[in-house]
Amino acid sequence: MQKLGIIGGIGPEATMNYYSAIIKRYQERIGTDKELPRITIESINMYHMFRLLDAQQYDKVAGYVGVAANNLLKAGCDFGLMCGNTPHLLFDQIQARTDLPLLSIVETAVAAAQQLHLQRLALLGTKFTMQNDFFIKPFREAGIEVCRPSENNQSIIHQKIVDELENGIVKKETKQQLMTIINKMVQKDHLDGAVLGCTKLPLILGQEDFKNIQVFDIAQVQIKAAVDQLLKKLK
Repeated sequence: MQKLGIIGGIGPEATMNYYSAIIKRYQERIGTDKELPRITIESINMYHMFRLLDAQQYDKVAGYVGVAANNLLKAGCDFGLMCGNTPHLLFDQIQARTDLPLLSIVETAVAAAQQLHLQRLALLGTKFTMQNDFFIKPFREAGIEVCRPSENNQSIIHQKIVDELENGIVKKETKQQLMTIINKMVQKDHLDGAVLGCTKLPLILGQEDFKNIQVFDIAQVQIKAAVDQLLKKLK
């Protein structure tokens, strides 16, 4: 059996959700709750990472996350994932600093969107995700248009993620505010889906909140891909 390494701490609540979801899906796949996958978690300081990103010290970010990946490699992990979308801004640079194969949340998201036959998506995430092209470009190359919120709404979404969701705080007024942003984008840009482009957003939004669009949880897609990889050698 392969061993998975998780680079966590990119939102403590999200890290534990990843861990629990991977175990649950793994046990469902093998048909018993009496077995557990081999997992090691390496926690990093997301606030330190955000400060480096704000200062555009990208090489330091890649080095910081790369050290975490190498610690997982030393712990005997066969592959790893980052349970957050933001550090994928520097995915190639991070991967270049480690021999641990990393499972890209962006690549798995694009593949899943294609399977769902989605064409036009709203993107919600941190400002680093919404303002840069690392997430949007692969979708567009696959023929899927991704629309960003207005600059003002980007600021609102980022603030809600960092100040509330990163700390496990879920407020009804925040939920309504985010739903309003999405619904207005759907109407204006004729969208058929919304990407929860931050692994903390599923804490507050889900498919049950929208009837006319597909809500796309990139964390669950990455989790499925991780379990697929864990079970590869068992086939």
